[in-house]
Amino acid sequence: MKQLLVLSVIFLLLNSCTKDSDSKEEMPLFSFLSQSGTSIDTIRNGAVIWEYGFRFKPLKAGKITKLGIKVPAINTFKVKLYNLTTQTIIAQTSIQSTNEGGEFFGDIADVNVTSGADLGVAIVADVFFKVRNLNGDAFSFPITKDNLSIISFNEEICGPNGCNAFPGTTNGTVIAPCVNIVFVKD
Repeated sequence: MKQLLVLSVIFLLLNSCTKDSDSKEEMPLFSFLSQSGTSIDTIRNGAVIWEYGFRFKPLKAGKITKLGIKVPAINTFKVKLYNLTTQTIIAQTSIQSTNEGGEFFGDIADVNVTSGADLGVAIVADVFFKVRNLNGDAFSFPITKDNLSIISFNEEICGPNGCNAFPGTTNGTVIAPCVNIVFVKD
């Protein structure tokens, strides 16, 4: 009888623990690199340094725990997370790419975000994967991936420290999905 009671308690504890861990890490932006119907050009040495990335809104409240890169180069790159309502940088880190095309993430202090928050993530680089639709059509933003609504791809020519604000020029025909976030919904 004691064994049955102990097993029941263990089962209940394990079952309650799994309910707390239902939220998974979401890293949706690199998925543009494997999307069907697109072509990818690899730029290993751009003529200028850009700051480029995505404007997005979480569809659920949660937190951003990491920033990431996937670039065709071995180097260290600056990545910034912006609050676009206030035009302020709320997190930034430098991430080292140790092999071309690898996915690398840098930890940041967790950033709590509300559903519908206007955010942007950008990388400062002169290298990128240029993705376009094979049929020549523009990407149909907003695009929903997991619990994020991706509003636009943005870019701006900047110096090695990046821009003073999130890039203001949108480009819907050619995107460079070389930057990412790790989002965990509440």
